Amino acid sequence: MCHRARAFIDWRCFMSLFSFSTSAQSFQVQTTSRTLRVLVALVAGIFALSVIMVMTIAHRQNQAALAQEKLLLDQIWRAQQKIMRTDIRDYAFWGEAWKHLHVHMDTDWAYAQENFGPGLYSEYHYEGAFVVDGNNQTRYAVIDGKLSSIPISAMLGKYTDEWLAEARRLNSVPDALVRNIIINRSPAIVVMAPITTGQMPGLPEVAGPPSIMIFINRMTPAKLAALGHSVGIDEARLASNTRDAQLEPAISQPIENGEKLVLRWKSSEPGEALMLYILPLLLLTALVIGFVTRHVSRQAMFNARLCDQRFQQLIRSQHELANSEARFRDVAEASSDWIWEIDRNGMLVYLSARFTDVTGHSVVSWLGRSIDELLHSKVQPVSEWLARREQQGHRSVLRCNFICAQGKPRICRLVANMVGYVDNIEGYRGTVSDITLEVEAQARIQFLSQHDVLTGLPNRLQLKEFLTGRLSHLPESDPLVMISLDLDRFKPINDTWGHAAGDKVLNDVSLRLQSCLGADELAARLGGDEFILLLTGCRTREQIEKRCRRLLNELQRPFNIADQSVFIGASMGIAMAPQDAEQPDELLRLADIALYKAKQGGRNQWIFYSCEMSEHLMQQRDMARHLECAIAENRLRLFYQPRFDLNSSTIAGAEALIRWEPSPGEWIMPDRFIELAEENGLITAISDWVLETACREALSWQETMYVSVNISPVEFRSGNLVQRVFHALHKTGLAPARLELEITENITFENPQHALTVMQGLHELGVRLTVDDFGTGYASLGYLKAFPFNGLKIDRSWMQEFPQSVQSKRVVEGIMGLAQAFSLTVTAEGIETEEQLRQLKRMSCDEGQGYFLGRPMPSSEFAQLMSPSGEGKEPINTLAPVKMLNVL
Repeated sequence: MCHRARAFIDWRCFMSLFSFSTSAQSFQVQTTSRTLRVLVALVAGIFALSVIMVMTIAHRQNQAALAQEKLLLDQIWRAQQKIMRTDIRDYAFWGEAWKHLHVHMDTDWAYAQENFGPGLYSEYHYEGAFVVDGNNQTRYAVIDGKLSSIPISAMLGKYTDEWLAEARRLNSVPDALVRNIIINRSPAIVVMAPITTGQMPGLPEVAGPPSIMIFINRMTPAKLAALGHSVGIDEARLASNTRDAQLEPAISQPIENGEKLVLRWKSSEPGEALMLYILPLLLLTALVIGFVTRHVSRQAMFNARLCDQRFQQLIRSQHELANSEARFRDVAEASSDWIWEIDRNGMLVYLSARFTDVTGHSVVSWLGRSIDELLHSKVQPVSEWLARREQQGHRSVLRCNFICAQGKPRICRLVANMVGYVDNIEGYRGTVSDITLEVEAQARIQFLSQHDVLTGLPNRLQLKEFLTGRLSHLPESDPLVMISLDLDRFKPINDTWGHAAGDKVLNDVSLRLQSCLGADELAARLGGDEFILLLTGCRTREQIEKRCRRLLNELQRPFNIADQSVFIGASMGIAMAPQDAEQPDELLRLADIALYKAKQGGRNQWIFYSCEMSEHLMQQRDMARHLECAIAENRLRLFYQPRFDLNSSTIAGAEALIRWEPSPGEWIMPDRFIELAEENGLITAISDWVLETACREALSWQETMYVSVNISPVEFRSGNLVQRVFHALHKTGLAPARLELEITENITFENPQHALTVMQGLHELGVRLTVDDFGTGYASLGYLKAFPFNGLKIDRSWMQEFPQSVQSKRVVEGIMGLAQAFSLTVTAEGIETEEQLRQLKRMSCDEGQGYFLGRPMPSSEFAQLMSPSGEGKEPINTLAPVKMLNVL
């Protein structure tokens, strides 16, 4: 029992399970806790004592090092004085110096011949060398290795006479005077000695006091540092101020009048290094000991609690053992599995109560009967399967079936285990799980993975599997025909009737397509309103076209939605295997290319794939790529075609027309690339550029003139047209009233509610809205009342036969009357003749535009047209003035 307890019992779990408080702890826990606290306190005391000892040793080492450094620095200072005393005695007690520096001053001998000159600075580093006569007059001076006229009093100040007198008194010894002094805030050592004949005989005597030779050695910061380094002391320096002089480490050298010269340095502090080495080791040792102590303490407390709780655990184990059988029985009865047991003859000897709940049979009716009667396997009888598992000696699983009390077949999973030993089998026991719903769900998932959820047709995955199988064994005499079919006029059904109606139409379409196919043919839905049909047995083009005509006739029959008939059509692209392609993906691609060509050519038609289609598609892709580069490289240009106010015969504004200049002098018209830009998602970038450029260039026009910009229907679907127009106006500063947007009437038919929301937003900005190409679309006239238009443009198709054609003339008059009824400005475009202009003015047409009035021109030429010397304000009543406006 102790081994089992150690496997799964943690002392914290016991604390939470049994809620033992501190006051209720047993004697064993309290004793262990006290012992551990004493042990921890002892370890902590030892560690603290060790730290104190290390710090004491370090402090003593620092003090010893400091005393040693003071002694060394004082000794090296005195040694420097002694060296200078020796040097000056060598020069002052020399007969030659007596003759050339005392008897008479020979500067050439002293300086030029370097007997007493630059060598003292370059070799001995003495900054000053002086000779003073008996009257204390400086007769010779060398400072920093160069002759100087500076007297010695300028260096020694008030101590000059006193020290010279004291030095002369040493004439009988002979000896030298050594003093410390501060010169220009730097410490210096001064040595003086009387000049004597030395031991050279025969030198003349000179009456009067002897001359004095003086050496000055300024202890610069560099010299002080070098002096300290010579004895192993770092950063020796002069104290910077009084406060610095009071700090340690420091030594002082006496100066006259009781002053002191204080030297500072950086102490080596060997004790610090000792602490940096020893203390981390002590800390690491403490951490290791602490970790070990903590682990040992926790283990000891765990063992103490475990011992105290063992007796209680034994009592609880008896109670749990009594309840375990009841708990197991409750779990077994509550689970979805039912438990069975058979003897060595395969007869059922036990069935759990869940058997009745799952199968509907009573337990009594099956006890004593063979398990093979109850459970059936397609592989082999259950008893034989169990007999083969004897050698394995572990649990095994078998899928089998049984018939429930309602007579329905059910699928189950049988788990079995042997009772007894291999050489003495008493029987088998196990569980049975009803997995009918699981198997059905898996089958449903498998079906959905290969079929369209909405229509039940094969999806792209099953289509490719079917294609791969058929193409791998396709005889050349029996080609496989693939039709890529796309529904025409399906989107308005979704927009008008809703997606539920659209789904119903798609289901009806799938049924009609299947009705046109044979048993070995396939119809698949790839998504949306796109379908793929695979036909066989069509050996000639006529046979294929006959099948296509039948498909089209089926789809053109009316569909019933809410007791109303709606009509759709279809465009089809056809590719054949093995003539066009032999791989599934390639065949699908070619069929899509043919479908694309069919949709471009109109609705309700089919087109066979040809190699020229791929070449055309590649050209379109290349052109789209070059157009994208043109946008990035700013190779788009704006031309402006003037628009005239026919009442005042003046320019009212201009329409911005885009051109693409792939190379200098080469122009591509918008009808070749605007649709391509819409298909490739480039129209927004182009439109933004046109808006900003047109607004920016219109700022230089007269304030009464406006600029007109065409808006693509694709831009209405993006949802951000209002924000883009506002951004262009805000960025350029053009007044909104000077911007006109030309919109085709078909926009109001595709999604009227969305179009109305966008146009109301544009109207609130203050821009003008004009219907472009009025009379060529499919929208009803009611949109002129519902939508906030400011004007409309009569399409040039109505102007071609105007005014010669009575029909065209009546249509133009009707459009003008309709515009006047809605208070809309009327613009006639495509004016090519003077007669057209005259008739339009007589009909009170507001504005006109066309080659007769002015061709599209670059911005610079349009600006010249509006200049005071241009013809922008000339009357246009006669042909001659009008032709002046035909700027090429």
